[in-house]
Amino acid sequence: MTVSLSARVVLTTLALAVCAPASAEEWSRGRIVRLPDSAFAIVETAPDGRRVRHLPHHDETGAVDLAHLKAARARLGQVRWLDPASEAIARRHLEEHWRELGR
Repeated sequence: MTVSLSARVVLTTLALAVCAPASAEEWSRGRIVRLPDSAFAIVETAPDGRRVRHLPHHDETGAVDLAHLKAARARLGQVRWLDPASEAIARRHLEEHWRELGR
């Protein structure tokens, strides 16, 4: 199937529009590692005892970072959950912040 140039432009524009709200200044791996567990939507515990932290959206001071909150909400469906029930817990946590911010 071939797609015309104009159709590709439209599709690319739509894809960028959908992704734009989730863009945020990238936090380095080191910065994320140093964040406390409370900076994440949820922290799961693996069977071997490892903590698996998902969806950072608070900065080091504990303040909600709006750009990272948007990104976390957009990435909910991409997370590999240890426990499928964790998704609903993380979603509620993020949505509560969203409502608090009047979004």
